[in-house]
Amino acid sequence: MNRQAPTHDPANAADLHRLDGKIVLVRSTRDRRNPPTAMRGTIEVRQAAPDSPPDVSLAVEFPQMFTTRAHHRTIPLKHDDVMRLLASESNGTFEFTIDEELE
Repeated sequence: MNRQAPTHDPANAADLHRLDGKIVLVRSTRDRRNPPTAMRGTIEVRQAAPDSPPDVSLAVEFPQMFTTRAHHRTIPLKHDDVMRLLASESNGTFEFTIDEELE
């Protein structure tokens, strides 16, 4: 019997729950300002049922500006996005770049 050792998936449920509440810097690829703008957000990890995989999202709060009301945005992450997020960790903080406008 030749069994292959299971590979460690850093995106398993136990590892993901440690991310809940961590700080993330959210950037946009569409930002053309110099210097570019980014927003501080929080990683949210929720699990609907004990046997279901956790859902990971980024929560970003936008302050009230001159013509814009304060608002909240939640950015849901897919498995590949979570892997990118995990790879960006530096001293306990994370960075994530989205392909949409940051608003």
